[in-house]
Amino acid sequence: MEADILHSGFDGLKFTIETDIPPEFRTALADAKAEAIKANSEAVLEFGSVALSVRRTGGSAFSAHTGEYGAEWYFLDPENRPANNPGITVDFRAFLLATGGLDAAEKHFRECMDAFGIRYAEHLLRVTRVDYAIDFLAPWFEPDREALVVPPGTRVQEHTGIDETETHATGARVTGLRAGAVANRQLVIYDKRQEVMQKGKLGWLTIWNDARIQLNRPPLDLADRASSQVWRFELRMGSKQLRNRWEMRSWQDLRDMVGDAYTEFCEKIRYTCPTTDSNRARWPAHERNRPI
Repeated sequence: MEADILHSGFDGLKFTIETDIPPEFRTALADAKAEAIKANSEAVLEFGSVALSVRRTGGSAFSAHTGEYGAEWYFLDPENRPANNPGITVDFRAFLLATGGLDAAEKHFRECMDAFGIRYAEHLLRVTRVDYAIDFLAPWFEPDREALVVPPGTRVQEHTGIDETETHATGARVTGLRAGAVANRQLVIYDKRQEVMQKGKLGWLTIWNDARIQLNRPPLDLADRASSQVWRFELRMGSKQLRNRWEMRSWQDLRDMVGDAYTEFCEKIRYTCPTTDSNRARWPAHERNRPI
């Protein structure tokens, strides 16, 4: 059966940077964090051309974000930074990546680093996490554990909710599968409609309905599962792949290598159409897997 692709693109991206924040920015962050602790809520810090929401949490470090269409920022205190720990971690938000891709993420990164007055060089960057997601409108689809072909020893979990707990009850509607480890390679197939409704992430509904317009289809009504069931295939790669296997150290490395990394991913972890062939490696890729 045919399924409409409502979205495909990067869904997660995390970098670390081996550098320190400058004294002036550190002082501003410390003052904003003190304000957040006093008010028991996030404090807005306008620094240069960028507005940051600084949290009261983070221990001796500084935790902040630049909004749903920005990134999560984690700055270690240069006056108390543990040896061999990167001074900065930046984790780009899903909506920024969904609407602007890698170009928007890189632009946001460079604008923020410039505004914060942080000095760095490309060789000081490390790519530590990349996620790619594909959303299908397929009310008839249900994840099948037997269809997963994975390397020996790979852990596979079946779950019935967004918390990814293993399924033990019989007759439960399967809402997802998870194979692999996020530090290496991990494929997650799950009910994205359910997550959007439970967590109130209605920005995804806007993205999906924009795609529906392009397909000359009516907008989705999430109240009707039979006509609005969206499944997500999410391919996650962590540091064992990005840093150890592929040695991605910069934005250019990411652009040059991520395609090859995902090609290898799809050779190692496959969602297939099971056949009577006793050799699972020969099972054909499921139509949901082909766009990846």
